[in-house]
Amino acid sequence: MTTEHLCKNAQANPPQTLSTQGPRDPSTQPEGGVQREMLSHIRQYAPSLLSRLQSGLSKLPMELVWAAHSQWPLPPDPSTKPPRNTHKLIRISVLDSSFNPPTLAHLALANSPRPSYSTEPTRAEYEAKLLLLSVKNVDKALKVGDATYLQRLQMMGLLAQDPSVRDGNVAIAITDEPTFVGKSKVLQEYLKARLASLPPETTPQSPVGSRNTQLSFIVGLDTLERLFSPKYYPPSSGSQATHEDTMIKMLSRMLSPPSQGGDDSLVVCARRITTLPSDVGQSQSSTLDLGEAEGWMKKGVTSGVGANSDSCNPHVAEVVSGPEHCEIPKDERIVIIDIGDRASKFSSTAVRNARSRIGALEAGVGEGPWREWVSNSVASYVEEEGLYVS
Repeated sequence: MTTEHLCKNAQANPPQTLSTQGPRDPSTQPEGGVQREMLSHIRQYAPSLLSRLQSGLSKLPMELVWAAHSQWPLPPDPSTKPPRNTHKLIRISVLDSSFNPPTLAHLALANSPRPSYSTEPTRAEYEAKLLLLSVKNVDKALKVGDATYLQRLQMMGLLAQDPSVRDGNVAIAITDEPTFVGKSKVLQEYLKARLASLPPETTPQSPVGSRNTQLSFIVGLDTLERLFSPKYYPPSSGSQATHEDTMIKMLSRMLSPPSQGGDDSLVVCARRITTLPSDVGQSQSSTLDLGEAEGWMKKGVTSGVGANSDSCNPHVAEVVSGPEHCEIPKDERIVIIDIGDRASKFSSTAVRNARSRIGALEAGVGEGPWREWVSNSVASYVEEEGLYVS
């Protein structure tokens, strides 16, 4: 595989990953070998992809950096493996974060099962997963001492290949689209182009015709607050609309089904199990109130009513590969899930602060509780790269 092949027309021919001879089963290689190959791939190709994206040379403001196999988001090898679903909808979870560094909370979010929805007779699972790094964040500019984007991408790769990750149909991408409504639109356009460029599935059970995608953005309550903040939605020049009017219009498009001209995107928001109405801050309460007022959330989610709080328990409902596509009700376009009280406490900021204190005290870089907040592979990488130590 050549660099030219990887970098030319990325939307039609995104990076072919791991092997030029077709998908490779990770079980046939030692875990360390797979990780080394993945890290080598990211180190080789990510810098040029980052440069092209930040220079405005990408066809779309999105680049695929790494994928577990060349057919992503389709199943790894449809010619030898029965298809996971016979419908035309591909459900993709999108974990969009700064990954500075990725913690066990990120891992819990990546592993969270798809919530159950009232219009689906049985709960479906995600057919694919995407870890997304925004290189232009509306709130988080790159600071001195932060991990570089290349380092974050490598840690995202380690997260994607963590042994605990359910079903390895995972990819890593970068975007310079700063808002979620923009990412929803760009991702749908990108995936449409990518799926059109992939060879058709060849099994007799495979669906005929184009494949549609449904994105579920996995976020925390702080991110949900930004999603509902009018300041991020400036009206177009000359428009008489207010910021809030523009926000509601743009979010309506993002969260509406295709039958209403929308992106058919969903939002899955994680909170602590112990969160009670009295524990919710004023800004978070206002955020949830707005979601309910616009009809995108069920009422009472702060107390667990209508919050899909059982959605992370894989035994609550029968999980199937892919029921026929049922339109998700408007008041379930945003749902709240629990990832567990322990996992929800892990914070990238806490890891950086702990590492910084280690540097200030000139203590051993391997000391401190921060290692318990990240996976073993990420902890080793942070130490080897000397990250966050002042």
